[in-house]
Amino acid sequence: MSMDAKPPMTTPATPSAIKRREKGIRIFMWPKVIYVFPSAIVALICAIGMWSLKDKSYDPSKPGPVVTSTSPDASGIATPAPAKVSHRDRFTTPQNLLGILFLTVLGFNLLVMALDFPRFELVGVILLTLFALFFVLWLGAFFNLDLTRPINRMFESVYAFANAGFYFVYFLMVLVLLTLVYLTRWLDYWEVMPNEILHHHGPLSDLERFPTMNLKFDKEIPDVLEYILLGAGRLVLHVPNVPKSLVLDNVLFINSKEDALKKLMSRLEVRVTTDQEVGEHDA
Repeated sequence: MSMDAKPPMTTPATPSAIKRREKGIRIFMWPKVIYVFPSAIVALICAIGMWSLKDKSYDPSKPGPVVTSTSPDASGIATPAPAKVSHRDRFTTPQNLLGILFLTVLGFNLLVMALDFPRFELVGVILLTLFALFFVLWLGAFFNLDLTRPINRMFESVYAFANAGFYFVYFLMVLVLLTLVYLTRWLDYWEVMPNEILHHHGPLSDLERFPTMNLKFDKEIPDVLEYILLGAGRLVLHVPNVPKSLVLDNVLFINSKEDALKKLMSRLEVRVTTDQEVGEHDA
């Protein structure tokens, strides 16, 4: 007496497995204002530094006020003002160095937001700067000129300082701004699924759909400085039967997004149909 072997039972896919399988890649496009975050970090450091210096926000090259203290059993006692220092020593004071550090980082952040520096353009600017520096030094050596004197005068005339409150308020302003940017990023973002591309935009989450069949994409680095700060770049999606390419600017950590898209497009999803699903379909 022979018995027929029972076919192996196939475990139906659980809802959590289906949800995990259909999870796509979310791509956010960030505004350029996020590149101001280094100046906020430096502002916090400067605030702590000025607080430790007891807010030395006066000009040491000028005579300070004389503070007179009185007591019930003694006549007024005059406290001598801080000693007057030279302009050169004033430049090296901690409050001035903190102010110059903050302004330098802030200027660099504004430069990153204002201009794009492609790879070859950045290399050209660096080479041009080095050539100009070499040429100026050569002129000074050939004509026996003291080029350090005007540079020293320029530095001696600079005295930039602020109290701890200014730096801390700036840090809070940038922190609130970046928090708003982080929360509102859900108003416009893209989601690449295995079978379609979704564009969520608007306060009511309007939705656009694009097919992923024969999808091609390119990665571009339009600004080297933005890439150095946050790994930012541009993704260009070429969707068949769509007249224009989908350009996603200012995507952070673009290398990880590129790797995720490659894995997603190369993965072949196979859906296993169980006997139960076949019976439900026939019914």
